[in-house]
Amino acid sequence: MAYNLKKDPKRLAFVLARYSFAAQMTANCASVLELGCSEGIGASMLHGGIKPYLGLDLDTPAIEAARRNFASETVRFKNANFLHMDEGRFEAVVSLDVVEHISKGADEAAFFQAVSDNITDNGVCVIGTPNETSTPYASPESMRGHVNMFDAVRLKSTMEDHFKNVFIFSMNDEMVHTGYAPMAHYLFAVGCNKII
Repeated sequence: MAYNLKKDPKRLAFVLARYSFAAQMTANCASVLELGCSEGIGASMLHGGIKPYLGLDLDTPAIEAARRNFASETVRFKNANFLHMDEGRFEAVVSLDVVEHISKGADEAAFFQAVSDNITDNGVCVIGTPNETSTPYASPESMRGHVNMFDAVRLKSTMEDHFKNVFIFSMNDEMVHTGYAPMAHYLFAVGCNKII
């Protein structure tokens, strides 16, 4: 994230705005699990200084940085593959900028099943991902890593396999809105009331 601050501070502002939205959506949740937490930059907003938080990521150096900078009695970070895992039940599950890096098929199914397996029955889930319609404007580096893009329709229908209520929000730059989804650069799906 220090690299982003130095080389592309605008992108860091977008990332923080995404976390701000997720924190608002999960503000009343008593515990938070973040899948793909990277360096833990969103942990402070998500746990609000009081609630238990667990951040998981495969990137060992990122988790080490997260532990150095943000770990506390209530904030933990774990270097782990969160597909097929069970860490307990959390009132909120958040995953931003992750699902587009997970291949379609079995891995994608395992990701959404991990979300469902680790959230309470009345929990709130926030999934954020770049919109498939933004692909023509993506950098070559971004396109190499984004192997599983979603549009609003597919994201909503996938989440509806696990949650009774799913709400789609759009985002352009730092602005979250409910406008025309195909023109959004970024999408959020907020799911609640897990299908049991």
